[in-house]
Order: sequence, then C-alpha cells, then structure tokens
Amino acid sequence: MSYLALFENNPVPNMLKRLSIILLFTVLPAMAVAQTVVGYDFLRTTVGARPSAMGGAFVAVPGDIHNVAYNPAGIASLVERSGTFSYLNHLLDFQSGFLAYAQPFSGGTAAASLNFIDFGSFDGRDEQDNSTGEFGANGLVLAATYGRPVMKNLTLGGSAKYIRFQIDNFTQSAVALDAGAIYSISSRGFNIGATVFNLGTTTSAFIETEDELPLNVQLGFSKVLQHLPVMISAAVVKFKDDDIDFRFGGEIRLTEQLAARLGYNSVGQDQKVDTSRDKFAGVSIGLGFKINRFDVDYSFSSFGEVGALNRFTLVGRL
Repeated sequence: MSYLALFENNPVPNMLKRLSIILLFTVLPAMAVAQTVVGYDFLRTTVGARPSAMGGAFVAVPGDIHNVAYNPAGIASLVERSGTFSYLNHLLDFQSGFLAYAQPFSGGTAAASLNFIDFGSFDGRDEQDNSTGEFGANGLVLAATYGRPVMKNLTLGGSAKYIRFQIDNFTQSAVALDAGAIYSISSRGFNIGATVFNLGTTTSAFIETEDELPLNVQLGFSKVLQHLPVMISAAVVKFKDDDIDFRFGGEIRLTEQLAARLGYNSVGQDQKVDTSRDKFAGVSIGLGFKINRFDVDYSFSSFGEVGALNRFTLVGRL
C-alpha cells in the first residue's frame, strides 16, 4: 500500500499527509530510488565520499571502513583501528551523517556504525490551511558488523541492524541482517564480492501499515591494474521489484597523498527530465587527500536537473 492510500484511509493529521507527498515526489526520487516507495527508502542512499565518487561500485573493494555499508566481509582486511565521519547536505537542505568505528582482533574485525538523516522541520497545516505548529522527520540505522577470513582468499562478514523512520510522533522500526563475501586473488589485485542487504522485518508499524525493507543483492569485482596506480570496479545491484542497476568506478593514485576518482550509477537515468543537465545524471567525481594518518575525501554526484550531492568524509587510523 502506498503512503497516499495509507493517509486517505486513516484519520491522521493533515501535516503527515503533506510531508508524505513531499517525500514521495521530491526527496525519495532524488535518493536514487525505486519504482516502489517505502518508508525505508533512505537506506538506498550511498554513504562515504570515496565509495560515492566511484558510483557506489564498492561491493568488492576490501580494506575500507565503509565496507560496513557496502560489504561487511571487507572490514576483515582492515589492519588498524579506524574511524570515519561523513557529512552530506542532501537535496532540499536535508542533513545526513554517517559514523563508524572498526577494531581489528586476532580472529577478525568488529565495527559499529550509525547512519542518520534529518529531513528538518515542517509547518503543519490543518484542512483550513491554519498552522498547527512545526514537526520533524528523520531516519536512522544502527549497525554492528563483524568480518573474518574463513579460508585462503575468502572472507565472510555480516551486520545486524536496527532501523527507524519517524514523522512527528509516528515511528516505524525494523531489524535486519546484511551478509557478504569477498574472494581475493592478492597476487593479481583482483577481488570478487557479493552481498545481500536488509534481510529482516518491521517490528513496529508506521500508523497501521508495515512497509517492506528495500531487500537487495549486489555482485561485483575490483581490479588493481598491473604497473599502474589504478583500480577499477563494477557492480550490479538488484532491488526487489526493481530493474537491475549498474555501477562503475575508478580510482587513480596521482601521488602518495592524492587520489582522483570517477564513477557512474545507472540509476541516474531515472532522474532525467530531458534538459541539458541530464547528460551528467549518474556521473560522480571525487578527490582524496592523505594527511599523516587521516584521509580527507570529497565527492560530487550529479542527478541531472534534479540537483547534485556534495559529500565530505574524514577517515582516521589509530
């Protein structure tokens, strides 16, 4: 059942109906989203400047703390304690942040993460268009992740997640699992990754309807080119009831301290509205700077006429 039908059939405040329409026709499509609109669609937004600059083609790129969001098996390759913070000023000035910390142990690597989006404040209106006061909306994901090698060249990992989406005093929550694997041939700089996301269920309904989680599977590879400081990556992504999306990325190390990145996500085709700016829809670029034990990353992702997203990420190693 769609949100519009939900609000038509239940005596909820008119301000919630207004916000639902905003999310349905503006915010959610801009989040690289799907043909089916659900309350958990904010889970589809990519996190981290480095993965986003590479078009989100990160399911087979191990050894990065952002593996907690792209393939939990990848954190098994981390050899140092790592932490990260990302900030995203989303379309319509919605604010989003991502925090993660990873701790290697002798048998594997554990991590914890928080992904949060704040849709800001809205002016509620009744049926006579009189103000009923401000209200807010937000969503969050809390995750615990563990990854470890299980045999030569193969690592496995999983995440347990608590997910919440809230509009004013109405809340919907869910629990879910992610599971992933990466097979690596280190001598050739080649990795194959596969992940399934959001295997779970809603634990409390948003008003009366329980939305489905955006279940999806990803499969991809990454390859470090011989004799060149270049890595390429690709992934296919299939959300339930959606067409297959394709993601491509590349990273070149210009110096020990500077990297340039380029990517493409085919979901950008869904944002095209036949204007001159549409030719860049789905394209992303970025830069990464190493400063002592810190990485400072930036990415720019175009959605064509809809707009663009600028991400900033700080990664520290302890």
